[in-house]
Order: sequence, then structure tokens, then C-alpha cells
Amino acid sequence: MMMRLLAGVWLCAVALGASYGMTQWKMQQAAAAVAAADAKPAKKVGELRKLKSITVPLITSGQVQGYLVAQFAYMTEGDAAKQFDTQPDAFVADEAFRLLYADEKLDYKHLDRFDIPRFAATIRTNVNARLKAEVVADVLVQEFNFIGAEDVRR
Repeated sequence: MMMRLLAGVWLCAVALGASYGMTQWKMQQAAAAVAAADAKPAKKVGELRKLKSITVPLITSGQVQGYLVAQFAYMTEGDAAKQFDTQPDAFVADEAFRLLYADEKLDYKHLDRFDIPRFAATIRTNVNARLKAEVVADVLVQEFNFIGAEDVRR
């Protein structure tokens, strides 16, 4: 009877010791992970802002051939957009309009050949240059359609 009691006490002591040791080991790992996370600052994720659609007239030989309807969204760099009194929305829309209106190589009959990644990168670069800060991280094209002048008249 006494042997069973001592074996039970011994078993409880071993179980408690193992639990205590495992808890201490886990706490040290968690503390090391927190220290590593504090040492490396996390990049702040910006917000996605959606713009209203813009309509750009396409004029060839003095006549309106149709309208390019485009809608954009852009991702901001962390809190960079909050430091300005004016939101970058107007600058992104203006840059897109200027680039589309002035592009003489834009073939409205074959929009599938239009280099959208280069166009979006150009908008981002130009807006950041105008604002003199890295505010716009990425420009996304959500809609890009051509409506012929004859379709508008109907």
C-alpha cells in the first residue's frame, strides 16, 4: 500500500515538473518571437480607394470618334495620404485623363493591345512626382471600355 502511494506521489511530481518545464520553454519562445517582431517594424498597409468613372473623348481628324470610359482604384502607401490636405483622388483621375487624351498611339478599335500595366505604372509615377511624395503604391484598372460616337447618338 505504501509503495503505491509513493509511486502515485512520484508520478504526480514528474507530471507537474514536465508541465512546468514545458510552460517555461513555450514562454521563452513567445518572448523571443515578440522581440524579433519588435526589432523589425511592420510595413503599414495602405487603403484601397475607388475613383468615379472618367469619360475621355477620342478625337481623330477633328471629329469625336467615341468615348473611352475608364474607372480606376489605387492603393496608398501606409499613412502617406493622410498628411495631405487634398486627397490624391483628383490627381490620379487627372493623370489618367491626360495620358489617355494625349496618347496618339491609342488604337480605340483594338483596346486589347493597350499596355495597361505600363499605363498604370506611369500614372503612379506621375502622381507621386506631382505630390513630391510616395503616396500612391499601385493603380488598378477596374473598367476600360470604348463607346463609339454612333452608339452614343442612339
